[in-house]
Amino acid sequence: MKYDENDVDKLYKENLSAARKLLASLPVAEGRQPTTKGLNGWVYEQTIRHCLFEELKESGITPTIEEQVPLHGRTKVDMLVGKVAIEIKALGIFGNDARKYSGNRVKAEESGWSYFYVTRGESYSPYRAAMQSTFGKERAFFLDTPGDWERFVKEVLRNYEAKPQSGKGEL
Repeated sequence: MKYDENDVDKLYKENLSAARKLLASLPVAEGRQPTTKGLNGWVYEQTIRHCLFEELKESGITPTIEEQVPLHGRTKVDMLVGKVAIEIKALGIFGNDARKYSGNRVKAEESGWSYFYVTRGESYSPYRAAMQSTFGKERAFFLDTPGDWERFVKEVLRNYEAKPQSGKGEL
């Protein structure tokens, strides 16, 4: 493995700091750093995307990765890697997210996708258990758990199947 949980977290923190500084440097920001939580999630998604791409490339796969892929209605999955749909959360879940993801899992599987969940961490054990129940223990990954990054990459590899190219220049 090229990365482990600590490497992923370090890369995330470094890039989040850089993103805040760069956004603060915009003339309209007048030096103010962003306080929006959305930035954390976007930088974390990009970190996971980058690290996973590198891991798969080392395994001989140049993956097809799409972001914010429509699932049903206005619902989207954060990332689609071949036929692996991945929900990514920098800060874990809140409230009834497990119920929402349970319905999304049905829709993802109807689309022929494997449905995964990866988070930077989940300290509230009932939420951790709910996500393991919703996604299945083999498809819920908590990067505050040593070994889960490697397990995540191996499970993506096990479930990866490239979608046929549509000829529209997908990467």
